[in-house]
Amino acid sequence: MENSKLSFVQKWKDKIKEKLNRAKERSAGRMQSDEMRSLSEKLRLHKIRIQMKTVLLCTAVVALVAGVVIFRQVRVLHHYKVLSSVERADDSATQYVRLKGRTLKCNPNGVTCVNDANEVQWNVTFTMQSPITDVCGSTAVVGDCRGKDIYVFDKNGQIGHFEVEYTLLKVKVASQGVVAAVLEDGEITWTNVYDSQGTVIVRNKTSMNESGYPVDVDISSDGKKMAVSYLFMDDSNIKTRAAFYNFSKAGKSEKDYLVSSEEYSGVVAPKIAFLGNSHAAVFRDNGITFFAGRQVPEKKTEITVESEIISAFYNDEYVGIITASDEEEQTHKYKMQVYRAGGSRCGKWYFDFGYKKVKLYDNRIIMYNNNGLVVYTVSGKKVASVEYEKQVVDVIKTGNFNKYEIITADSTDRIKLK
Repeated sequence: MENSKLSFVQKWKDKIKEKLNRAKERSAGRMQSDEMRSLSEKLRLHKIRIQMKTVLLCTAVVALVAGVVIFRQVRVLHHYKVLSSVERADDSATQYVRLKGRTLKCNPNGVTCVNDANEVQWNVTFTMQSPITDVCGSTAVVGDCRGKDIYVFDKNGQIGHFEVEYTLLKVKVASQGVVAAVLEDGEITWTNVYDSQGTVIVRNKTSMNESGYPVDVDISSDGKKMAVSYLFMDDSNIKTRAAFYNFSKAGKSEKDYLVSSEEYSGVVAPKIAFLGNSHAAVFRDNGITFFAGRQVPEKKTEITVESEIISAFYNDEYVGIITASDEEEQTHKYKMQVYRAGGSRCGKWYFDFGYKKVKLYDNRIIMYNNNGLVVYTVSGKKVASVEYEKQVVDVIKTGNFNKYEIITADSTDRIKLK
């Protein structure tokens, strides 16, 4: 009996102990769950704070970038800093052309190549009456107008020299040194093509009575195509014929390699140019005709202007013309229009700056006179308008941002616009 009581009591003790243990476990579980929930909430709040900081940072960056873009869009540079100035040792007849990050100084006594620090890289001496130049990529040609000498250069120096058979009138060069030249022999003219050593690739004999007088010539950058603007008379009417020749396989089956041509009645086209390898432009006295075709150039777009073209300029990507203003109110003096190589217009604007010369460097249009310069983008955004402290003879855009070479009567100044 005694043992039975003890057994009964022990059972109750065990049950109570078990219930206490379960209560402790439930309490511990609740505490753990509360801790987990608290940790989860803390993690969620931390993520929200990180996201808010990220959004605020991104917003600040976007606002900063937008501010910089807007500032650059509306900012016009009016001041400059002279970085260096070197006394000019050349004469007033010197021409300056840009050649792959270097500048060629060409005059009747020779050619000198300098880098952007005005350090001489090389020089070649010669004697010419009236040097004429052309540049394509990293190659330049210098010919003696009304003479016979032709020199071909790259940025490292002379790569060719030869004499032509007759009087030289015009000369153009391709990127690998192929040269196109217009020569005069009395009543006969020649538009010949040579390699850099003077070996004749093509001879093209013309006369006023036959194909006309070659007013201008150009050669494509790959040296495989030639464009000529001929002026001729037809029943007392002036006409122009733009002729395109291909010396590769595409033109071998054609007479005189002539693959396409276009005639204009009552029009003079004093300038014809290749824009790279697959586009060309004919500059008429009343507009521009754009051609396209890697092998056979075909007319794509024709632009006609009412006013006389005062200036024309181009590179491989853009073509620009300046005419008198056509505004009814005549609030400005000049009108500028810029086109892409394919013929679509990318900019039109009016201005009053009395420029002496206009140049196109990449996508920057530089106009200057004796007193200073004005710079535009090809879309018409005015980038700079600067009055210079000395009389300006020439302006060269260097490869660095907002840096220019100003040629004056007695110095070559490297400046940075600001």
